Amino acid sequence: MDQITSSPIVRILNEDVRRYYRWCTPSILPGQERVEDFYASDVSISAGFFGTLVDHTGVFGEAERFAASAQGADRTMFSVHGSSGSNWVVLRMLAMERPDAMVLVARNIHHSMMNAIKAFNLNFRFLPAPYDARFEALLPPSVDDVMSALDRYPEALAVIYTSPTYEGLVGNTEDIVAAVHGKSPDCLVFVDEAWGGHLHFHDDLPCSAMQAGADICVQSTHKLAGGLQQTGLIHWREARVDSELLEEAYREYVTTSPSYGLLASADAAVRALAAQGRELLGVSIERTERLKAALRRALPDLDHLDDSRWLGAVGRNVSGADLVKTTLGLSRFGLSGYEVAEALVQRGMVIEKAGVQTITLITTFQLDEGAVEPTVAALSDILDGTQLPGRERQPMPGNPFAGIEDRPVIRPYDTKRLAKSIGREVPLHEAIGQVAAEEVEVYPPGIPLILEGFRVGADAVRYLEDARASGGSIVARDTTLTTLRVL
Repeated sequence: MDQITSSPIVRILNEDVRRYYRWCTPSILPGQERVEDFYASDVSISAGFFGTLVDHTGVFGEAERFAASAQGADRTMFSVHGSSGSNWVVLRMLAMERPDAMVLVARNIHHSMMNAIKAFNLNFRFLPAPYDARFEALLPPSVDDVMSALDRYPEALAVIYTSPTYEGLVGNTEDIVAAVHGKSPDCLVFVDEAWGGHLHFHDDLPCSAMQAGADICVQSTHKLAGGLQQTGLIHWREARVDSELLEEAYREYVTTSPSYGLLASADAAVRALAAQGRELLGVSIERTERLKAALRRALPDLDHLDDSRWLGAVGRNVSGADLVKTTLGLSRFGLSGYEVAEALVQRGMVIEKAGVQTITLITTFQLDEGAVEPTVAALSDILDGTQLPGRERQPMPGNPFAGIEDRPVIRPYDTKRLAKSIGREVPLHEAIGQVAAEEVEVYPPGIPLILEGFRVGADAVRYLEDARASGGSIVARDTTLTTLRVL
């Protein structure tokens, strides 16, 4: 086949992907019901004989009702835009509640949240977010942090935070819900549970957002709940959520040409977890435990996020850790997380996330029994001889979020417009202390470190430089970080 007709994307998917041990999303359930021929069965909304997605009729309504029941929600809607698109839907609903809507958001929210806040010109304040440098992790907000913010802003329509975090830390949602509901008759607890679609289906896992009483949550079914990429769910309780307004927002943003193959994958994944979740997740949890035990024996200088002493110390913010994630600190070694991740790729292994001094692996459903030993052997080989003398540690990167105030100097919506007339590019270090006119982040995890309308922090600049020098992927107007746009 010649170059004109041969797709490199098709070739990689057909020939290369399956050669790797994939400790990364998506986590595909091997035994779930599957569409037999994705191409032959592709169909459009014109074939309305089995119902339509936006009207919740036919097989789509049936699937939504099952998913709501399985996940402990009153209502559920399916997403083919992952959690990113679902976040836009929910924030659009909040923006339609009233023109001056105020939301309280944790600093570790995904960029899709910040972009929706900016697009809808929502008023917002950041909740405090403690940072642990050893694992490069922002922790979920504590109950006290949330209540202190509600005392200052009783008009807030929602408290928004991410749980589980990318590293696998789960917030104290049950206590936050009780406190918020006791304080405000209207304020919603909205959890970005992109990483927690599986939590509801195994008793040993931390409590899911719906089980903990959250008013609304979004999930990425493709991350850890068995579905194909882009599949997601929006769950809510009708007591405090305006269902009609949420459906209106959904109709505004959902594609009019959804992939029914993706919707079928999400439906099949929920049903498989409902029927066999304890067994299927039990295998992944056991395999994760085996991985961690082997790493502790082979590489005792690694730091483990699930260390009971560390989790106890952060109990104010964290109720537990996801048992199918392995987040490791590398500060006692001379390699960066990015270098380790690249070396693993060369050995046929892909991990979920790397940082300046951390790596995160996910024990996905499709990983076979034989994945643990070669992965431990590969990590041992990569890190051999790189231990720092005397069990010393590398200097840990500072908190890149430390310089961010709880509110912007100029609202991001206005900053975007002003940048056209009074924006200018300056050398990165000259931008420190000035008002940023663009967002900059390391991806993954996709949490902005520099935000439009906020002053540029020195710690954020240093962390970005460390990440880029170590091999991290920078998302910015100028990915070389030579310049930054400011007002």
